Amino acid sequence: MSARRVTAVLAAATVLLPTAVTAGPAAAAEATDWQQVPLPASVTSPAMLRWVTATDPANAWAVGGEAVTGRTAGTPLILRWDGAAWTKSPLPALPWNGVLHSVAAASRLDAWAVGEDTTGRSRLLRWNGRQWREAPVPGSATVALRTVAAGPLGSAWLVGYDGDRPVVLRWDGSVWRPVPPPMETGRLAGVRVTWRGVWVTGQDRGSGQDLGLVARRTATGWATVTTAAPVSVINDVLVAGTGDLWAAGAADIRGPGGLSLTQPWIGHWNGTAWDVTQRTPATTIEQNVSITPDRAGRPQWIGSIVGANPATTRYARFDGTAWTEVSGAPLTGVFIAGTATAHIPGTNATWSVTALATQTPDGFAWGTPLIERHDGG
Repeated sequence: MSARRVTAVLAAATVLLPTAVTAGPAAAAEATDWQQVPLPASVTSPAMLRWVTATDPANAWAVGGEAVTGRTAGTPLILRWDGAAWTKSPLPALPWNGVLHSVAAASRLDAWAVGEDTTGRSRLLRWNGRQWREAPVPGSATVALRTVAAGPLGSAWLVGYDGDRPVVLRWDGSVWRPVPPPMETGRLAGVRVTWRGVWVTGQDRGSGQDLGLVARRTATGWATVTTAAPVSVINDVLVAGTGDLWAAGAADIRGPGGLSLTQPWIGHWNGTAWDVTQRTPATTIEQNVSITPDRAGRPQWIGSIVGANPATTRYARFDGTAWTEVSGAPLTGVFIAGTATAHIPGTNATWSVTALATQTPDGFAWGTPLIERHDGG
């Protein structure tokens, strides 16, 4: 699969997904200790889960869609973890069908979810501590909002694109306001908000080629760090400290016969330059999707797109020195899998959600998503 195609899949939040997944005794025997956690029985397959976030050990959200028969032809799905089990969160009567791409929460009382309906129009939901309500979508009907992030003191940010123009929006407590993006052309794939600031990630197309980009919001604009070819997209970023930045994405390389191939990419920015010596072995992973920390804020896990015909879900784990590939749940009859990870604050544990797809004569078909958990150590 080419980097351009996988990037498009991510940008559309279509991390291709699932059929039936089996987890037998081999799953429990895995030394990696990724454990499957049951989905609510009320989830209607075909379904997918695209993103997950947690505010504490007893509060987490996962979003996607159920009864999905196409890229967006489904019903929005939001699951909530209460410390004991995942349940399907009730949604208001929505005048549209579609799926959700991203979810973010800074506390149990405030969360955002963004997605799109079957026409491709962006949709936004907000949790007020009691229920989900639909919120007005800022911008024009052609804006594709892909990722939301929630930060301290009720702050929130949205990123996406309008055609080939990047879009950044900031919640000021009452309305969403546009913010000049860090580049003129390209697409933004991710946004992270912490006490250290706001970072966006994506793909800059201003030079005539796709180059991965990370930008930090400053008092006067953006401080941008670009990458060099063949790095074609940065999907997520982890800020471990001042001048200590980790990024996850993909590189587009040429294989035999000029075939475009995608390889996972990990970069470590030391405040001056990218150290790219820390790499994920590219035996099965095609593209890195998310990067999440341990309790101390150091990089711990990377969630990835894996294909074709993966035998298990796959992760990259950092041991403080190097990244290694780690197996999760066994998979049967799956063509491609896309996994996103989320750190559980206050612990060394991590949630993951995996969307799975099988190949069909008409393209791809969704199946049943996975939720896994690793308790660290």
